[in-house]
Amino acid sequence: MPAILSKVDKLYLLTIGAVGLYFIIKYYRRKRFEQMKRTNGYLECHSLDDFENLAKETLLPHRFNYFNYQAGYGCTYQASREYFNRHLKIIPKALTDVSEMSLQTTIFGHIYNNPIIIAPTAFHRLAHCDGELGTAQGATNAESIYIYNWSLSTVPVNDVLKTKGPKWLHVYLSSPKASLEQCILLAEQQSFRAIVVTCDHPHKRVQSIHRSAFNQAIERKQDKTLTEMSYTPNTNVATLNVNKRLDDHTPNEKLTWKEFQWLRTLTKLPIICKGILSVDDAKLALEYGADGIVVSNHGGRQVDSGLSAIECLKDIVELVNGRCEVFVDSGIRTGTDVLKCLALGAKGVLVGCPILYGLACGGHNGVEAVLNLLKQELMYDMASCGLTRTEQINERILYKYRQ
Repeated sequence: MPAILSKVDKLYLLTIGAVGLYFIIKYYRRKRFEQMKRTNGYLECHSLDDFENLAKETLLPHRFNYFNYQAGYGCTYQASREYFNRHLKIIPKALTDVSEMSLQTTIFGHIYNNPIIIAPTAFHRLAHCDGELGTAQGATNAESIYIYNWSLSTVPVNDVLKTKGPKWLHVYLSSPKASLEQCILLAEQQSFRAIVVTCDHPHKRVQSIHRSAFNQAIERKQDKTLTEMSYTPNTNVATLNVNKRLDDHTPNEKLTWKEFQWLRTLTKLPIICKGILSVDDAKLALEYGADGIVVSNHGGRQVDSGLSAIECLKDIVELVNGRCEVFVDSGIRTGTDVLKCLALGAKGVLVGCPILYGLACGGHNGVEAVLNLLKQELMYDMASCGLTRTEQINERILYKYRQ
């Protein structure tokens, strides 16, 4: 017969069971809290810095670092922030009726409900399992243009096209010509309203820098879904070959303005040349048929100690003189930054990394929250300047440029 447990033994077992149950409950509560933070943490974000900090907590380090990467010491990005903060001062205007406000703007003949545009970026499923579909849905909800990166999207184009918001298509001139022809045909057949071409991408520095971290994550099984989340269906890449995809040091030496001119012959859709910082390149973009220019330093990811895009904007706007639409990106982190860009002549403003941080923090809801935050800040600052419509914004609201 089994021995009868003493009262002390029973008490001991009950104590061990209670302690074990306590830690089990604590573990699952913590897991639930972490899940809720990943799902709803964006609701506690009140600035784009908050979104970035939460994304850093949420994402695995090699994923966050890929999105957050800045070339060298990050001087190019810091130059953008310094120029926004130190060199462009806003002049408020008192006692103006701002009870009715609108962010509507017209670009290439289409009316859009705000001038804030989602810049083309890569591998959105590294930020969230919904990937580009979540980004597109967030853009739709916030009534913003979404620029879809055809080559490096992790969600098929047909899935993204199911969302209703306005879209532009992004391509790389380094893609095979047959692939580019397919992209342009797709853009014309579907609802894309413009083509964006990145022109400041002569090498694969970013991918090369991150090769080692991605390799280690796969080899050590630290990120079991990395290959799946980096799959790019539009290019028919079935698996992520990290050594090949992220360690290609070969410059795109053959890419010239002639390739851009060839692309121009394929379509009547507006073509926007992204990555211009000098008036000389702006002249060439016009000469070879660009309908739009994005003044951009690639977010400081391509070269360190480069010019800030916002610093170059006014010169390019004056050179273009209305012959094409001018946009700007790189280093934009507040609605105040958006106002300053519009005041210097930008037709619209592209935002990249903060969108990915919003996606990481809350899927499509996080993307929508980032865009709505920028829109709200823009309207607050417009009201402070006595402005009710975007077409009223000009350089007279900036102390540096006021005559």
